[in-house]
Amino acid sequence: MNTKKLLISLFIGLSLTACSSTETIQKPIEPIPSSEICCNDFAQFPWIPLETNEDININLNTDSPIGKFSDGNSYFNAFKLSERSEKVQINLSSLMINDSVVAPKLITLDEKFNIISTTTLDQFNIKASDAFTRTQFKLKFNLNASKTPYFIIYSSDAYLGQSIKVKHPARVRAEELGEIMPMVTDPTYTYERFGKLNLSIKTISLRAYKAQIEKETVAIKKAQPETKNFYNNAIIEAVNNNDIPKALSLLEEAKKLNIKDAESVFIKALEENKK
Repeated sequence: MNTKKLLISLFIGLSLTACSSTETIQKPIEPIPSSEICCNDFAQFPWIPLETNEDININLNTDSPIGKFSDGNSYFNAFKLSERSEKVQINLSSLMINDSVVAPKLITLDEKFNIISTTTLDQFNIKASDAFTRTQFKLKFNLNASKTPYFIIYSSDAYLGQSIKVKHPARVRAEELGEIMPMVTDPTYTYERFGKLNLSIKTISLRAYKAQIEKETVAIKKAQPETKNFYNNAIIEAVNNNDIPKALSLLEEAKKLNIKDAESVFIKALEENKK
């Protein structure tokens, strides 16, 4: 009798395993009118500055801005990586709660807001719930913050109204431990515009800068004509009186005042005095 029950349990488990593939059930969704979008281009988006390391809980809801994307208008959050970061590890999760989930899409942009890369839903793994987390879509990847300092997270219209059936957490654990499959129903989640996501930023390397040394510029004042005449005449008079030390002292003062012809006046006065 026990053997019979065991065989029945195994048969049920195998049947459940065969039904674990993803299902899609189309449900009509009204598109968001273009009159509600916040901005005409990415440069005008409201950007949220990030720290070098940060964990953020994101709520996509009616308070989120609406943007225009290639696959339709959508609620979004836009982020700018820290200028101190160079290589960054990003973990993005979309939580499956109350039979619904956001099908997240992430696009990265360069400093001129050109799109560099776009994720697709099949890049996300499905992580079953445990004692600490809910069942969720999960994506982990690295970015070069100097090349792609901006990224946007939004729910794509391409998946709205569809549903996905995922393995029950008890089934996942039974498969991992090699135990008999439990008699549980796999949950189904509908893709919605609104939901909860988690974003984790970890800086792997910091950006280095070369110090810029600014050269001091000294403003050179031009001596007035009266000042030039005074020093030139005083130098000539000192030389004529054979007071060379005084003439040299006047010459040094004239040079400090940027009287360029003072030296030639001094030399000419010496030559005239020798005659």
